[in-house]
Amino acid sequence: MAELPEYASEPPRPGAGFDTYRLARGGLPDLLRPALKDALAAAGTPPAAVDTVLFATESLPGGEASQTAVAQLLGDLGMSHAYPLTLGLADCSTATAALTVAAALVGSGAAGTVAVVSGDLVRTVLPGGRVLLGGSAVASDGAAAAVVSARRHGWEILGGARQVSYDLFGPSPAAHRLGAQLAAYQGLFEDLWSATGLTPPEVAAVLPSNLAADTLRLFLGEAGFAPRQLYQDNVGRIAHCLGSDPLINLIDRTEAGTTRGAYPVVALLGSSAAHLAAVLLRAVED
Repeated sequence: MAELPEYASEPPRPGAGFDTYRLARGGLPDLLRPALKDALAAAGTPPAAVDTVLFATESLPGGEASQTAVAQLLGDLGMSHAYPLTLGLADCSTATAALTVAAALVGSGAAGTVAVVSGDLVRTVLPGGRVLLGGSAVASDGAAAAVVSARRHGWEILGGARQVSYDLFGPSPAAHRLGAQLAAYQGLFEDLWSATGLTPPEVAAVLPSNLAADTLRLFLGEAGFAPRQLYQDNVGRIAHCLGSDPLINLIDRTEAGTTRGAYPVVALLGSSAAHLAAVLLRAVED
């Protein structure tokens, strides 16, 4: 963090938990390709079985360049017949929201197997710098992917919710922003409990965006979660990989040795200044 201009005079405040960030040397396809490949392998899904790819990213180059980049990427992975879609505008909540969109496509019969891939290059999305919202986030380059289908494997999507507070666009007094953000988090989880019939104590872990640790504990505490329910191990290690954080946290928590049986229900939470999205997942018994 010391190399960032915003922290030249002093490090991030200790409570924020930031230590390092990740910088990609290649282009966007170099981020997305291994994420998609690993997700297909983990799901045991042949690339040719994917009929839809949902890109949750704001880093595609635009115009014909995007078409060329996507065609090359999917062709390299053996997915040249998959239909590409993009989802954006919701900042760092986009990828989490994309999971429920994918589930709706599968559930309605509009798609059979959907690959959701998230990934962004900070230099493309945030050319003004990596430190956001006065230090509430330090942005990293990263990617993650998931496969959504009707097959019971891995995790079952129980339901999702989304929340946007347009009051938080543009400058506003700090007290107003805090109140609006707290209300947004509370409203998001009220909608999630209404959609799924669950409550905070029934969720073993919240796997959120890697925002400042102390700030996020405040918001989620007001939404009914205890600090022990929050997975924040990656805040210092990888910083905030924009929309990819929740999926990265799910993968890393699992690979660290925490068995799915120990937390059969988890919440993925994607957060930005004004947009929130949450998804409840339940482990499928093998």
